[in-house]
Amino acid sequence: MSTALNEVPGWYIEFQAALLRQAPRPGEIDQMTAEGWTSNQKGLKKNLANCLLPQTPVVPVEPIKLELLLDLVGTVTTPATTSKFVAKEKFVRDTGRKATVKISYLGDNFTAWFLSGDGKTEDPISEQTLRYHKLRKASVDGPIITGLGGEAKAETTLSEMFSLMEKQKNGESGTLLNNGWANIFYIRDSAGVLRAVNVYWRGDGWSVNAYSALDPYRWFVGSQVFSRNSVLESSEPSAPAQVPLGASAT
Repeated sequence: MSTALNEVPGWYIEFQAALLRQAPRPGEIDQMTAEGWTSNQKGLKKNLANCLLPQTPVVPVEPIKLELLLDLVGTVTTPATTSKFVAKEKFVRDTGRKATVKISYLGDNFTAWFLSGDGKTEDPISEQTLRYHKLRKASVDGPIITGLGGEAKAETTLSEMFSLMEKQKNGESGTLLNNGWANIFYIRDSAGVLRAVNVYWRGDGWSVNAYSALDPYRWFVGSQVFSRNSVLESSEPSAPAQVPLGASAT
């Protein structure tokens, strides 16, 4: 004969009886709800546990501190735009003497995400102030975006990035690093997905490429990261709807 019954403590048998006595009566619960719980024993167990068992205290996670990951270098002002910014008209490979901006390379991702089809078009914006930081340690994009204050603060635009390239069209010294190190901008592509756009000087012109902001690639120490000083406001009545990081706008 099994001794399992004898191994169940008396207090637990009383607890089971108390649960049964306090269960909703037929007049308090309908058949459909009761049968739903009957067929969902796992859910029933979880809900009972949440109600009856002491909750594990949640230990607050200390937010990422900006000063641990990024060093503020300074701020820079980008001019207002009065017409739509058409990426395909601006980002053109040209290292000639008369080039508006010497661009020697446009990466496959950047071309596919920002220039394919009609390409990315941005509405006019007012004068903006951007902040730029140096990475103190190698990092993927997620902690950088969090350290900058979230997507709204981290997000910049192609027109702002291009205006900085124009100021250093021949690779002159300026706000953008021109020593081969990355200048990182977080910009939404044609589909509304936030991308990490990398601009660096490669001797004969600027190289421009883009990466998924969820990519496991770690940016090197010393890379420069741009973000806005305040949340962007379009100079037109409405701005495009925001799309979650890494999500498709379709």
